[in-house]
Amino acid sequence: MKRGTRAGRAGAWAAVAAGVAMTASSAWAQPGHAPAPANPGTTDSASAELAAPHPPTADARQVSERMDTALAPQPGGLVSDDVARRAEMTSPEVRAKQEEVRAAAQKVDQAAILFMPKISLLARYMRLSPITAPNLGVLVGALQPGPVQVICPPVAAGQPNQCTAMAAGVDVSFPILLNMYTLQGSIALPLSDYLLRLSQNYSAASSSKEAAELQEQASRQKIQNDARTAYYNWIRAKGAVVVADQGLATVRAHLKDVNSAVVVGSASKADLLRVESQQASTELLLENARNMATLSEEQIRVMLHDPPSTTYAIGEDISAPVPAFTAGTLQDLYAEAMRQRLEVRVLDTTVRSLRKTRSVLAAGNYPRLDAFGDLYYQNPNTRAFPQQNQWSTTWDVGIQLSWTVNDTLTTGSQTSELDAKIKELEAQKAQLEDGIRLQVTQAYNALRSAQFSRETTERQLAASEESYRVRRELFRAGRATSAELTDAETDLMKTRFDALNARIDLRVARANLAYALGRQQPSHP
Repeated sequence: MKRGTRAGRAGAWAAVAAGVAMTASSAWAQPGHAPAPANPGTTDSASAELAAPHPPTADARQVSERMDTALAPQPGGLVSDDVARRAEMTSPEVRAKQEEVRAAAQKVDQAAILFMPKISLLARYMRLSPITAPNLGVLVGALQPGPVQVICPPVAAGQPNQCTAMAAGVDVSFPILLNMYTLQGSIALPLSDYLLRLSQNYSAASSSKEAAELQEQASRQKIQNDARTAYYNWIRAKGAVVVADQGLATVRAHLKDVNSAVVVGSASKADLLRVESQQASTELLLENARNMATLSEEQIRVMLHDPPSTTYAIGEDISAPVPAFTAGTLQDLYAEAMRQRLEVRVLDTTVRSLRKTRSVLAAGNYPRLDAFGDLYYQNPNTRAFPQQNQWSTTWDVGIQLSWTVNDTLTTGSQTSELDAKIKELEAQKAQLEDGIRLQVTQAYNALRSAQFSRETTERQLAASEESYRVRRELFRAGRATSAELTDAETDLMKTRFDALNARIDLRVARANLAYALGRQQPSHP
């Protein structure tokens, strides 16, 4: 046996095993990850009859039929659109984004309320400490209007005259009230804020709400795309189990033929051991495929938040033609992605909100102008003199100009901080645009590659099935070696994996390109 043939067979078998292992990895979820091509086995050209095209053998037909049956859509089964919708509806991330939107909406309401005049009500009771009122003397006044009559009665000699005025005297004193009751209503109009703060604050809050809504929509789209990818990888894993199981059946049939050849002396013990090794490798391949199928199904349960006992059936026909994807040049796709990707719009609205917030902060450099008015209903009223134990009403109105000098010291640092944040977001936008450009290019190339792969793998599979049939007939006739048959088996299994991956990759690539462009995800038959 030639060293090159043995090395080629080992490399091909490693490629098949790597294909299933890739199915288990996160990279397996992306298109264009089919196993590397294997070196084909040599063809015996001595028999023109066997080399001529023949219909597939019963084994090949059974594999195709079993694959179609295992992956056939079932009534009531899962389809990608349903998985995407349910994953979005039950996602904790979406719920968190919804709460962020509600919080942003409350801030918009708060900003709108600030346009209303500030109205405050006050009810107060005060107990005053007692004080000693000063004695202001006696106030003398006439009992009746007119001139005051003074009467001086006669007195003895040497005594002072004592005259009496016909008037009344009243002590000059005021009551001291120790209980004070106040009902007060105040209204204030922030005149300067209407011009410098309130409109900008409302605009900033509205932009923040818009950014939160866009972020929620972006999260929904991402979750939908991830759910679609997980769904197709689940189908891929189920198909991989069928391919690996049929590969094991093929190896066992080969082992049976080699045992018979060893008995008659047309094959060596080394050939038998080589096929036994191939059988062990295929059994491991099948076990890995089953594990990946279990894991991918569990991933669907987690994304849909279904109970652990939930089982699923395939409801989407992956053999059906995929609708054409409308796409122009790459430059057209770049421009479309920049217009429609929600992540770009989120950064734009966030920057707009920060610019409005900066205007609000900059207003702290200027004085404030406020109008105010107060209505008092008090007992005793502080403006009444003298105090009386009764309720009375007074009011006042005014205008006030104030300026807190310290605000100008802090405003500069706050606006500088916002300027830095704005520049940071603008840099993030430039970085995002670069990433989107690469993402669109990768998704576009992946779709083209998947479309081409779908066409070529069908022809490749038919050729590999025929090659295996011819090689097995030659081996049974003693005109081909066991190593050559092993190469044909390995190539057939690899081609079956390629054909399965091509079906899945085409749908994943189409969904990924729609997501990269910001389009509505396509529905699949």
